[in-house]
Amino acid sequence: MTFKKLIGKLHLWLGLASGLIVFIVSITGCLYVFQREIFEVVHRDAVFITPPAAAAQPLPYSVIWQKAQAALGQDQQVYYANAYRAPDRAWSFMTYKGTPGKPYFGGQVEVLRSAYVNPYTGQITGIIDNKTEFFQLVKSVHWDLLLGDAGRWVVSYSTLTFVLMLLSGLVLWWPKNKAARKQRFKIKWDASGKRLNYDLHNTVGFYVTLVSLVIALTGLTWSFDWVRNGITYLATGHTADAHGGKGGKGGKKGMSKEKPAALSAADQALADQTLNAAVRDAWQRIPAAVLVSAKPLTSLKDPLTVRVNEGEGIRFRSDQLTYDARTGAFQKAELYRDKPGGEQFIGMNYDIHVGAILGWPTKILAFVASLVCATLPVTGFFIWWNRLKKNKKPHRQPASKVAVEQAVAA
Repeated sequence: MTFKKLIGKLHLWLGLASGLIVFIVSITGCLYVFQREIFEVVHRDAVFITPPAAAAQPLPYSVIWQKAQAALGQDQQVYYANAYRAPDRAWSFMTYKGTPGKPYFGGQVEVLRSAYVNPYTGQITGIIDNKTEFFQLVKSVHWDLLLGDAGRWVVSYSTLTFVLMLLSGLVLWWPKNKAARKQRFKIKWDASGKRLNYDLHNTVGFYVTLVSLVIALTGLTWSFDWVRNGITYLATGHTADAHGGKGGKGGKKGMSKEKPAALSAADQALADQTLNAAVRDAWQRIPAAVLVSAKPLTSLKDPLTVRVNEGEGIRFRSDQLTYDARTGAFQKAELYRDKPGGEQFIGMNYDIHVGAILGWPTKILAFVASLVCATLPVTGFFIWWNRLKKNKKPHRQPASKVAVEQAVAA
């Protein structure tokens, strides 16, 4: 058996084994690319507000947080918030309760809700149950098929298999000579259905190979430590464990489900004062900031951390500012632009994976590549099926041979 035939067998059986999962992961990834844009259109009444007068100022950050907490219920603590600089945006606050690793509807997510607050009036513009929100379900199917750790294992190894299929597919696509090279780059639209199916698999698959590899490899950084550590080492010279990050994915693991101990009235007033002063300073200190996020202090022993994002719809351009818990005095800033190039690249992992890294051009590219990836298991299956039917057809003997055999028998 030649090397190329061996690669063909490997490509076939890996495809048959992982095709369904690759289709599901690809189509959900394709749907999720424009999640933010579509979500904001569907939930426009909650997400956007009428801009106030030019001189209007938002209410103190702690006041808006408390109004969101009251709307969501005191039994579920807000753990994440986004305060926007844009005057037409409601501020969002999310609460979560669940157990990571369990199936999605079997305990992984018990409560996942968001409250949107007009920062100028304190009015609740909307409360969304994210647990059953369409794109949250799409993301969870993409991540673990709604099955928890078991589904994540299936998705991880199917994605790894898909990387091998992309590489083996490139070997099979590689033309033998100049004549074959002319055929490899174009689709013969007026050909038979079988040939057209083959070209859609072979030629279109080639054109998206590089983008598909990038999307798959960035996804694998959350599946396998050796992938994450390998890419991090190539970029920074040390592993992800030493770096202390997982490529910007984040998640809900490790989040406390316990309600923090209440501060005394005096300490709570001081904590709120520190929070409000720190958020005001963050807006002024980072003029390019589009959103700010900070959690209220639950103790006056540890410093207050304020996270700042300098890019609309992207995560990697994020900064971290630290303030003294008692005085609100600025202590230090960890700015993304001050990080070494390798660490900046690792921080881009999520934005590269979802196509947000350069805005609409890369989003469209990720959308098209993911859509094509979803078609590859389908077109590949029909190539195999057509060949299987062809091989099963009875072999017809030439008419002259049949006539001779009949004469001999007579």
